[in-house]
Amino acid sequence: MKKRFMAALLAAAALTVTACSTPDNASSQSTSTPGTSGNSLSVAVTGQFSNLDPGLNTETNNSYVLSHLYSAMFRRDTEGNIVPMLAEDYTVSEDGLTWTFTLKDGLKWSDGTPLTAYDFEYTYLRNLSYGPDNAFAVYNLVQYIDGASEYSERAYTIENFDCTKEDHSNVGVRAVDDKTFQLKLKMPCSYLTLLMGSGAWEPLPQSTPQHDSTWSLKAGYPTSGPYVLTSVNPNEKAVAEKNENWFEADQVTMDEIQFMVMPDQSSQALAFEAGQIDVALSVSTETLNSYAGTDNLVTYVSPGTYDILFNTGEKGPDWAKNVNVRRALALAVNTDDVIEVLGGEEFYQKLEGYVPAGLPGISGDFRLEANEARDSYSLAYNPEKAKELLAQEGYTEENPLTIVYRYPNSGTDPDLATLLQEQWTSIGVNVDFSSLESGVYWDQFDQGTFELMRFGLGTSHPIVCLDQWTTGMQVVPVVDDEKIDQMMLDAKYETDNAKAMEICHEADDYVVDEMVYVIPLYQKKTGLLVQSNVKGYQLRGTTMYWYSCTKE
Repeated sequence: MKKRFMAALLAAAALTVTACSTPDNASSQSTSTPGTSGNSLSVAVTGQFSNLDPGLNTETNNSYVLSHLYSAMFRRDTEGNIVPMLAEDYTVSEDGLTWTFTLKDGLKWSDGTPLTAYDFEYTYLRNLSYGPDNAFAVYNLVQYIDGASEYSERAYTIENFDCTKEDHSNVGVRAVDDKTFQLKLKMPCSYLTLLMGSGAWEPLPQSTPQHDSTWSLKAGYPTSGPYVLTSVNPNEKAVAEKNENWFEADQVTMDEIQFMVMPDQSSQALAFEAGQIDVALSVSTETLNSYAGTDNLVTYVSPGTYDILFNTGEKGPDWAKNVNVRRALALAVNTDDVIEVLGGEEFYQKLEGYVPAGLPGISGDFRLEANEARDSYSLAYNPEKAKELLAQEGYTEENPLTIVYRYPNSGTDPDLATLLQEQWTSIGVNVDFSSLESGVYWDQFDQGTFELMRFGLGTSHPIVCLDQWTTGMQVVPVVDDEKIDQMMLDAKYETDNAKAMEICHEADDYVVDEMVYVIPLYQKKTGLLVQSNVKGYQLRGTTMYWYSCTKE
């Protein structure tokens, strides 16, 4: 057996992030006092909490809280490298299929009971048999763990399926003893440690209900992270208090964190200026610019892709199934105007492909490699060509195309929607657009009940990014293309990184330039506001952790 991969190799599969502003910046010009005093921190988030079950969650808003409640087998350090967390060490077989993890000594749940390898075994089986509602969250478990797909399918067909009683001998999930956990994969996965850092890979107590997540929005259940949830109102706030039984409890300097629901950016900005909150996670670019030069402004580059997504699946409209119509709508979008409306190049950059910058490619940055390899971008702004394509498909002034655009009611999305309506109207398209509350919005995405929508995805690896459009990754496929499925399967089985990345480049070109399943828009730099007396927060990957904070 070979020892665990070196950190440098893991970093090559990891998402690259840069902290552009840190707690050590120059003194703030703000005279605001903190929103809460003593050892309590208030963090404003952008929407209600829909679910706090790691085995089901797919929403960023929930993740702000979950990242402080649970620990995983691995995590990122402050340099962005993947390092062991609950794991003490691990080994990988020569064929890359058998991974054996040794847990740290003395791990406990917040209620003081031991956290063991059997909790991992229960959690993975529980999440695999939860039901179709969590198909997206467990996609990678199903994709890579031997026997997981068959186990999930069997669980869905058996009423009152109990993962503690049903046979799982053919599933590659096994607790060898209290401290030793083993996974058997059906295909190699060079970035498995990256995947095991969050979500459905995080362990839950064996007392966790199997086919229900309502418990997650009630306080008091055992957790494995720096905090335990002591109060929650999904529409108002979630309160987390220090977990004295966390394995690194001595590093938790902030006793309480209050995650406050404030969907409106202006409300967050005003509350921050008035000193009513300590952290504002979502304010307008104009507000961020007003704090330039102070240590209130914290920014970091986040490898994320922001696009317009067409529903070309079974539930999508007929017009969306026509690649020429999709291309026409793409050619009508002036991304230079998009960047200007959203706030300028300081916080946004154009994206000319689905996979964003900041991810590893063949020998450098994936996006830069792709952009440099072509003569021109096929979806560059060209409204006259857009009109020609629409006319070619029978959409004229007498018979205009009518589309319905949906977007979440938060952040810059309303401004973006208004601009897109103007640009599409200019080529003769009738545009109906409306906003939706975040939970409803993403439910429509999952169920494929939309025509086209603004889609955003934070990602960590080109394969992870492109895998989004494989059939199995989607609850109800809005992109249903066997060629994408095969390309991504080939990339996963390819052990030579250069060849795997070549396949990913082909897939990126196919999704955007050839089939126009998405219209790439932009990649943004995340900006937030922190009161000047709050020190010691940590950026790990793209997640900000507040447990090590102090107030001066």
